[in-house]
Amino acid sequence: MRARFAPIVGVLGLSVAACETRPTSPAAVGPKPAFQVDFTGETHFRCYTVSQQTPQPATNATLSDQFIESATLSIDEPLQFCAPTSKNGGVVNAPEEHLTMYGAAAPLPTGLTISTTDQFGDRTLVATGARVLLVPTEKNDLGFPSNLNHDWCYAVSGPAVGQRVTLDDQFSSDTLRVDHPHYFCNPVTKTVGTTTTTPPEPDVHLTCYDLHGPQRTQATKAAIENQFETDTFTVTSWQLLCVPAEKLGVEGA
Repeated sequence: MRARFAPIVGVLGLSVAACETRPTSPAAVGPKPAFQVDFTGETHFRCYTVSQQTPQPATNATLSDQFIESATLSIDEPLQFCAPTSKNGGVVNAPEEHLTMYGAAAPLPTGLTISTTDQFGDRTLVATGARVLLVPTEKNDLGFPSNLNHDWCYAVSGPAVGQRVTLDDQFSSDTLRVDHPHYFCNPVTKTVGTTTTTPPEPDVHLTCYDLHGPQRTQATKAAIENQFETDTFTVTSWQLLCVPAEKLGVEGA
């Protein structure tokens, strides 16, 4: 993402060593912030299954976001690889921006109701717990995406979009139906060892939607590097469309 302004997946090798939930109430939400997300200019991502990669040792990471104050997790194998994608002919302003999805499950003691908006309109989502971590990733020496958030994504339910969109990226070009929201993603502060990474764009969120249509079957290899690993991924079927979103408010469900 630039300075303008995430299918059912397996979770491997996860252990929550510590998890504290931030108190949330309607009174703490306050009015809608003046900041406005540039839905057109921000990067959209289509996420593909990582069907083959080199196993890596698990890495402990401590995560902190707007919903969970602190959780230390064991981050294991990659699940999906997310490429910048053109939606309905839109320009990809930052072709170097990629994300790798890793399992990062942590519970919420109670569900949260999130009011959000994106290019598909306003919607109310119910979050049930953290599920995956999105990590900025360099692909094929395009350059590391230095202005891209790490995002911690929560399983959500909400109304389907029901719109058809044309997506065009380095792996595939398809016209697909955008269906139900699958994840809502918060910018997250991540600490690995003595290195802490903070979000460059703390107001920019992602909502990841299920996609339906003729499935891609071709396998493609991509050389990647991020803070967890250097590897070559084989990516196959598409799974999700993640679009820039603005969080308008949150309260206990």
